[in-house]
Amino acid sequence: MKQIYQKLYNVRKIQKPLSMKVLTMKSALFFLFLVLSCFFAGCISDSSGIEEATSNPSRELVIPLGDKEITMDPFGTSTSWHIRPLVFETLVVADIEGNHPALATSWDVSKDGMTWTFHLHEGVKFHDNTPFDAFTVNYSVYKSMEKPYRFKVESTQIPDDHTFIITLEEPYGPFLVDIGSIWMVNPTGYDSEGKFKETIGTGPFIPVTYSKQEVVFKSNPEYWDGAPKIEKVTIKLIPDATTQIMALEAGELDLVGADISGVGYSDIKRLENDPRFEVYTRNESQIEFLGFNTNSEFFSDKRVREAVNYGIDRKAIIDSVLEGYGVPARGPIGHDSSIPWTNTKIEGYSYNPEMAAKLLQDAGWEDTDNDGVLEKDGKRFEVTLIYSGYRPFSGTMTEIIQAQLAELGIKVNIMVLESGAFLKILREKGYDMAVIPNHGKGEADPYPYLFMFYHSKASYPIMENETFDRLYFQSMATVDPDKRKVIYDRMQEVIMDECVAAFLLHPGKVGIAKKELNDFELKHGFGGFEPFKRAYWNEGN
Repeated sequence: MKQIYQKLYNVRKIQKPLSMKVLTMKSALFFLFLVLSCFFAGCISDSSGIEEATSNPSRELVIPLGDKEITMDPFGTSTSWHIRPLVFETLVVADIEGNHPALATSWDVSKDGMTWTFHLHEGVKFHDNTPFDAFTVNYSVYKSMEKPYRFKVESTQIPDDHTFIITLEEPYGPFLVDIGSIWMVNPTGYDSEGKFKETIGTGPFIPVTYSKQEVVFKSNPEYWDGAPKIEKVTIKLIPDATTQIMALEAGELDLVGADISGVGYSDIKRLENDPRFEVYTRNESQIEFLGFNTNSEFFSDKRVREAVNYGIDRKAIIDSVLEGYGVPARGPIGHDSSIPWTNTKIEGYSYNPEMAAKLLQDAGWEDTDNDGVLEKDGKRFEVTLIYSGYRPFSGTMTEIIQAQLAELGIKVNIMVLESGAFLKILREKGYDMAVIPNHGKGEADPYPYLFMFYHSKASYPIMENETFDRLYFQSMATVDPDKRKVIYDRMQEVIMDECVAAFLLHPGKVGIAKKELNDFELKHGFGGFEPFKRAYWNEGN
């Protein structure tokens, strides 16, 4: 009990409530509840003692995860993001269609855009049977902010069990997206010092057994949105995409490609014709792009950067590398209105090698000795293209780009780097061109990605433009989505005007499942396992 009291006391110290009286009464009630829970249930339950899920294979699902290891702390830096939606939930769900209620049924915002009121679902319980309420929301919000967070909290209020009010220090445009990324956790899952000790959420599945290589979940029979029809989910760590496909064909897995590790595109066409499987596809907001180092002597001239854009055949890359599963990119965000915030007036670059050759000639680059490589002032156009293996197809894609640019007289040397070395060189601008991963490019709002690569103060800036910097912070302080859209459109125009990148393609997301799996769909990014709460098997599987 002393530890529980200390835990509640620690929460009090980090809060800045507007109504201390309400919070103090709430603390007493919550403390009493925990004491009674400890008395009757032995305090904290051991997940290894949870009754095993059904052994009926018609209600089981076995899937791979392409991470390095399986971890369970929802606020951990290396936590398996895909697993979180099975166990934990958020107040709001932000996706390609907008912001939707989750553990919050609705919300209101003040005219100044700084105070948000969330109305919570009633009767929701955590896996250890403790109630989900405004106090646990408050705990979760401040728990998430133990590490630097994007929005700044002025204060919080808990007027009653099912109302949570948060006031920000300043208006913050993407607030709903950010609050929708905070997992609601139970204080009983943390020790007296606030360190993670047990996975306790409100979600559709409950952990049964766990290791860094495999985790087993059982269906939550008391799930507030209806118990899942799949009663047992086993997630196996299998980083290699080829190994996943082999296990699927051998009947050891039921589905591959739900996470972002991807499916080998060379396997898709073959499995499309296999009557045992169903192939799922989805257009993605994820984007592959080639960043130019504008400080490089080769790419300081905008005409050269434009020439490279015209010299890349995006459709050929998609057809040969992705087996046609993808869409040519037009701009920094999306290819059409199906991807939120896309400036649909941007047409991008078509494949036009003649225009590319003219631009290079105008910039002073010519092949004077007929060796197939352009020269200028006695220097050969020989550059280095770096990449890291973020995608299974990255290597092949760079080789095709190398061949296409060779047709223009540009000699490209490819260098593959491990992730740490790659990001270091990217940060220090020690490259000519780089295939840059679109970190932070969420489907609901791409603002982290826009800052990370295009703002002059970013970690990996490929552009320095005062107009963009000003527009970015203007968009962050604007709550009205229509006004933000106007600002976003202008930001994309600035990026295209600067021509700091060649936006290549949006790779299609592909998943392959056994034919008998029903009501499953591919989700963006880390939400790939979320559909398991409503999926089911046909009888007889």
